Amino acid sequence: MSSHRIDGAPVGEEIAFLHRMDSVEGEAIVVSTDRSRLASASFLDGRETFWREQALRPLDLRPTSAEKATRFVFHVGFAGSTLLARLLDWPGQVTALKEPQCLADIAGQRELIAAGKAIAPLEPLLDYALSELGKVGGNGISVVVKPTNWVNSLLPELCAPGRIEHAVFVSMKRRRYLGATFRGGNDRLAFCARLASQIAPVVRGGNALMQSAMGNTPDPFERMARIMALLHWLQETLFDDAIARNGWPDAVRIDFESIVANPEGIVQQAQEQLGLPVLPPEPERAAILMKRHTKDPSSPFQPAIHARADEFIEERYGACFDRALEWLDAAIGQLD
Repeated sequence: MSSHRIDGAPVGEEIAFLHRMDSVEGEAIVVSTDRSRLASASFLDGRETFWREQALRPLDLRPTSAEKATRFVFHVGFAGSTLLARLLDWPGQVTALKEPQCLADIAGQRELIAAGKAIAPLEPLLDYALSELGKVGGNGISVVVKPTNWVNSLLPELCAPGRIEHAVFVSMKRRRYLGATFRGGNDRLAFCARLASQIAPVVRGGNALMQSAMGNTPDPFERMARIMALLHWLQETLFDDAIARNGWPDAVRIDFESIVANPEGIVQQAQEQLGLPVLPPEPERAAILMKRHTKDPSSPFQPAIHARADEFIEERYGACFDRALEWLDAAIGQLD
């Protein structure tokens, strides 16, 4: 890791924010920022400069009195979770942290941590990150964390009863998920294939299903469709397990189509499930946000173009999706 200064004008209250974690070397990058920058950034993974200054520091895992971040929006990817996080963010009431890199760093080093090559076991590292993220709140401001779905490999530990108090889980219908992954092109498919290989070992039967997905078909598109269908199942399986272990109600499940059709109602549902104040709906704000790309708010979102892309994907790969979904149903059946 390295550190360097970023010049910029002060904006709001100064916050020392945990940006990066190296659990093996025992180092962290802490940045100087404020809630305004944290809220306006589309992602807190380094793609945007949301800080003024960086510092490299040793990881100090000693317990503190800081209140941990315990409200989470988990998701399968491409299902509207960033829009939901933006709608939950309410200046002076709620700060929504979108995809903080520190949790993704822990997920990326999960195998090394499990092998005993880190400075501490996984649970203390997670508790440290949650304490640091929780420091963004205070003075009546609640923190909601929307991690990248790369963090879903940590769900068994993150959602161990007593660690996360409130969570919602954003997903979408499996066939629509296949279309969303293919619509993103080679880069998205490659990311999702890597994610599937990261998550498979933490789900019962996941490794065997991953091996099956990659074999027995000469068609590379069908092979990729199988992996995408499997990834959706793996993530939803982890969601189901977390919900059952914590005794959370079905209302913690949120579907992409519901966000699009009724954003104000879904925000209120999420506020209730996350233990947040249920604030008056803001139809104008939801309408404005839905006209912009959630990943790039400076660009307009054009539903007609998006719909044509979905139609093309379905025409081109629909039969491939059919076979992949049939394969998945048969493969899951063999696990039981």
